[in-house]
Amino acid sequence: MKTQNLETIKKWLTEADAIVITAGAGMGVDSGLADYRGQDGGQWGKVETETEKTVFETVNPAAFLNDPVYSWSLFGKRMEEYENTTPHQGFDILKKWIQKFDLDYFIITSNIDSHFQKAGFEEEKIRELHGSLAYFQSSNNNLSDKIWKTELTGKNIQLGVLDNRFPMCPDSKVMARPNVYMFRDDTFVNTRTKAQEKNFQSFLERNNKKNIIVFEIGSGPHVQAVRMKTRFLRSNYAAKVVRINPKDFKIKLIHLPLIFKELILLKKSLELSRALKIQNKQKFHLSQNQ
Repeated sequence: MKTQNLETIKKWLTEADAIVITAGAGMGVDSGLADYRGQDGGQWGKVETETEKTVFETVNPAAFLNDPVYSWSLFGKRMEEYENTTPHQGFDILKKWIQKFDLDYFIITSNIDSHFQKAGFEEEKIRELHGSLAYFQSSNNNLSDKIWKTELTGKNIQLGVLDNRFPMCPDSKVMARPNVYMFRDDTFVNTRTKAQEKNFQSFLERNNKKNIIVFEIGSGPHVQAVRMKTRFLRSNYAAKVVRINPKDFKIKLIHLPLIFKELILLKKSLELSRALKIQNKQKFHLSQNQ
């Protein structure tokens, strides 16, 4: 990372009133989770190999009803991975910066793993663009639009699938489905994500005409939902953007790209700056007392 870039980002953080973290699937890679289209084809490449179909044909509401064994096995495995994975150090770094610089904050993520909640970020400050695997809904939204937080684990679901037992909607009495936005999805119940969007709009109202910095982390160009939010903040709120990505990190000036591991270097640099400031203050007090 160029020293000049480091100094610029430190300056932006110091001057910021609020931070927005926009995160894609790459955010989970350092925790040990696969992204969707990364090395070896990612999650979707694996699905396409298993089914010999595109993910558009396989991961949609109609396919979910036609083959619940495969669909619930797929989502059950993902749930188990999310449950058994610890959010990486980067989550904690971001939390510490929010506290250190006294920043208002909001999280916008396309991830369905609930790892921001697991890492201790506030529920009401998170917008999950594609929903969450922690929540279920009826597979028939005409019968019920109820959304509930599941008590089932990924392992429970996979064991149930072996006996053709699937999660059920308590209201409609038909099979449930995850409250996540699939491909070609016209049955997704969006009341929870709409409430999250309302919280985001409140955040924007609080921070209108204030200095906003955006850390966009692990979002590639294939699925544009996260990058659209980044561009919206850049265009409409004059937000400064730091894009963190191992490959697709190019961004227009004056905004800055980072490779993911450079988040750690930035953390160390900020800690060093803080230590020097404290040391200088101590020297100043000593000189006054002499």
